[in-house]
Amino acid sequence: MLSRRLARRLIGGETLESACELSAQLNAEGKRVTLGVFGEDVVSEKAARTIAGEERRALEEIEMRGLDAALSVKLSGLGLAVDEELCFELLLALVAAADEKGRAVLIDMERSSATDATLRLYRRLREQGHDNVRVALQARLYRTLDDIRNLADLSPRVSICKGGYEEPAQAVAPVGKVYELFLRAVSRSADCASLIGISTHDRKLIEESRRLLSLAGRTRSDYELQTLLGVNPGLETELLEAGEPLRVYVPYGEDWYPYVSRRALRIGKG
Repeated sequence: MLSRRLARRLIGGETLESACELSAQLNAEGKRVTLGVFGEDVVSEKAARTIAGEERRALEEIEMRGLDAALSVKLSGLGLAVDEELCFELLLALVAAADEKGRAVLIDMERSSATDATLRLYRRLREQGHDNVRVALQARLYRTLDDIRNLADLSPRVSICKGGYEEPAQAVAPVGKVYELFLRAVSRSADCASLIGISTHDRKLIEESRRLLSLAGRTRSDYELQTLLGVNPGLETELLEAGEPLRVYVPYGEDWYPYVSRRALRIGKG
């Protein structure tokens, strides 16, 4: 079956242990890792707490194995649609635990309907003194340039991606404009962000983003290039050989089919 064969390439396995073993291999190749468990759009507090528990276990495993790995979380998996305060409670506990271990947490991008709440919770975390948290932003959303400007006072750590969720037409730019908006988001982030993630497999976007960051006086300590496991290993090799900081997203879990199906439609598009 195509999806299962593709899954072997695109995911770190169905268990935390298999994902951590793969992450150790990637670290040995010079690649940083972001580890994420599948699970989103939960509809109960119990389900949200279950996912939070698995993410806490992932943090413990990262620490025990000494992995160069951050933790990725989706707020819809932490109950954002159930209750925003529940979501913040679970998110804060994860970020605080990661902070104690010197680890980072990336709040992943989701549908634009969750963006306002996501940025509210990100700001609350930062205002409570947690600097180890990052937030992903979709360049294809018209609002993203304003969102970066509004975060400027926090010197945020951001990850810029094109974005792939189905969105209302009025919220997103047409395909032909996404390239321009991505680079504008990178340029605006260069003015205010303390760390910038360039999350794409598009070589032209990577090259131009690096050029813009260099013009802004940003060095390799100020940014990292971010890829998805299994999408373009050849590109990863090229980036490493060029001395670029590289981070690979390693998702895992039993509920892999929706992710693999989405990626199957987008492989090769960056």
